[in-house]
Amino acid sequence: MLGVLKSIKTALYLLGTGMVIFLAGSVYIPNNLDIFSEINDYPLFKWLFANLGYIDKTYWIFASIVVMAALSLNMVVCTVDAIVNKLSRKGIIQKLSPHIVHTGVMLVLFGHLVSGALGFKKDIPARVGDTVTVNNLEIQIKDLNFVTLRGEDQERWRVSLLVRNREGSERVSVAEPASPVFESRLAIYAKSAEHNGRILLGVVYDPGVRWEISGAVIFVLGSAGLFWSRYNRLST
Repeated sequence: MLGVLKSIKTALYLLGTGMVIFLAGSVYIPNNLDIFSEINDYPLFKWLFANLGYIDKTYWIFASIVVMAALSLNMVVCTVDAIVNKLSRKGIIQKLSPHIVHTGVMLVLFGHLVSGALGFKKDIPARVGDTVTVNNLEIQIKDLNFVTLRGEDQERWRVSLLVRNREGSERVSVAEPASPVFESRLAIYAKSAEHNGRILLGVVYDPGVRWEISGAVIFVLGSAGLFWSRYNRLST
């Protein structure tokens, strides 16, 4: 069993299976937009369990999760085996860099898993002067302004928010479409606004983002090690 888990052939078979599954998904999604149109508005697992009635259209997502979990296990076993049995001080960067890349990939996948299981997204329609409560966080919409920056044709909206956390401390911040307000691990976006004072707030809790960023940094470091090792081999 261990031999199968640390085999490169296993990884290739899993990658091939994943490609077939994702190809199936590329067919199902455009043909079932009434089902998949909200998939990006909710954490993945919450969306999946809310749409179990469409399992004949979403089964490929469950299959892809299983394949990615198996691929992650394969990478873990391969990395541990290489470190324990093959690593020596000679050529350590060349030997270690691929496993650093694997570690980065696994952390990114783990971050997505954490966000899909524990995170949430919520859209809140409101007006200037309203106060809404999300996760013991009070958000009062104090003001709304529209501006046009130099060199741009379209207006931007800026929403002034008074945010009060569960400890009672408060601060005033400005949210824009691509510039959220962060408080108590929540990101508060001003997704849309109208001149009549109507606003759509988007509140996002993404607990896996730190794992994803860490994985991305480690992936870049491993890739740099691979590049450096290959450059040294070609120059000698």
